[in-house]
Amino acid sequence: MAEIDPLEKQGGFEFPDIYVILFSFIVFVSILTWIIPSGAYDRTVLPNGRETVVAGSFHVIEQTPVGIMDIVTSIPDGLTDASSIVFLVLLVGGAVGVVRRTGVIDLGIRLLLGLMGSRVELLIPTLMGGFALIAAFVGTPELSLAYLPIILPLMLRLGYDTVTATAMVLLSTTLGFAFGISVPATIGIGHMLAELPMFSGAGYRTVFFLVIQVSSAAFVLRYARRVKTNPETALNPEEDARLREELGDDSDEPHTFTRRQHVAGIAALGMFAAFVAGVLTLGLGFEEISGLFVAIAIITSLIVGHRLNQICSNFNIAFTEILVGALICGVARGVSVVMVQGNIMDTVVFYVSGLVGSLPDTFTAVGILLTQAVFNFLVPSGSGQSLITLPILIPLGDLVGLTRQVVVLATHWGDGVTNIVFPTSGYFMATLVMGRVSFGRWLRFYLPFFWFVLAIAIVGLILAQNIALGPF
Repeated sequence: MAEIDPLEKQGGFEFPDIYVILFSFIVFVSILTWIIPSGAYDRTVLPNGRETVVAGSFHVIEQTPVGIMDIVTSIPDGLTDASSIVFLVLLVGGAVGVVRRTGVIDLGIRLLLGLMGSRVELLIPTLMGGFALIAAFVGTPELSLAYLPIILPLMLRLGYDTVTATAMVLLSTTLGFAFGISVPATIGIGHMLAELPMFSGAGYRTVFFLVIQVSSAAFVLRYARRVKTNPETALNPEEDARLREELGDDSDEPHTFTRRQHVAGIAALGMFAAFVAGVLTLGLGFEEISGLFVAIAIITSLIVGHRLNQICSNFNIAFTEILVGALICGVARGVSVVMVQGNIMDTVVFYVSGLVGSLPDTFTAVGILLTQAVFNFLVPSGSGQSLITLPILIPLGDLVGLTRQVVVLATHWGDGVTNIVFPTSGYFMATLVMGRVSFGRWLRFYLPFFWFVLAIAIVGLILAQNIALGPF
């Protein structure tokens, strides 16, 4: 993990390590389980096998506060609960590290730089647009973990920095997901619960997807230009220098690549294209994605000529580099684990929905968005939030005259916009670790744009409410 530097020490305050932040949240939520009444909704199983709550079924149950041992076991329990994303981070990050050691990624970077010539700046909006489109139709913002190891050395070679590379993958994938067009895990589940035509209202969502993506590309491009012109303005200079030294900034030196590396590069590109097509058409889960990346790494290494023992050694080295990011995903999940053990998750949902219902009708949609955004801190899972909150919010929307399309849109946007703000989002924190960007520096970079994104979402919801976005 990136070390804290003097820029993050002001007035004697040292920005805490992410482990300290997450464990503090676990302790805080544990204390809440002694204060907030325990409660539960009845559950029912949907046709697709997922479990959701029954609206109007909330009831208070016997208080079940968590104890010291529950706090101690919250981290291993979180690792177990988030095992899919933990292994996704470990295996995908490790696989990309193995591919990097074949020289194939370096070959691709050199060829790409040669093709772009003096127009290298166009790579930023072009790559961000491609990543965003995949996220808009499929979801999987976690693919930022696969993109970053490729983008990071490229951006450093071009004279940009780690923040530029990290922002490229996080903003494109996360905001592409947040303002997605046909994301099954959030919009699909939401439309099923609301009994709406599947993926209806796509035209309206597309308009705001384009607005956000153009704005985010412009925001990153503005920072990248400033850093390239004045490197002293970079937010992460020590880590930039350290990583350049590790990668070897030899872009101006002649380098001969073997025929095997060229063949392996073509094969790796073809396999990655097939992988993306599979994600788009087959709805691959985390396990399939993890396994396919490992297979791509092994095949690429064999084509280059690496022996099996050498491939295993490369995996071991790559795993050590990504291990912290994988562990953070499990530690982050510990917060929601404590809430479930203390039976206060449903209580929070019950009181929050009551708060939204007390708002003036004009602000109900905005209230849903804001409360969902805050709830995302506790349950950093779009589908998980939908299954918990939508069965309660849909009847509420019917009572105050909101169309169900607007309710689903509010929950979808509310969930997505804070995924790269809250440290309980596992893939987000893992990507920061891979990019060697501390949480404090990320907030310093991103928060000004976050308020813009939130304002656009609020405007979009007010407009949707006023035009009664439907079909119903």
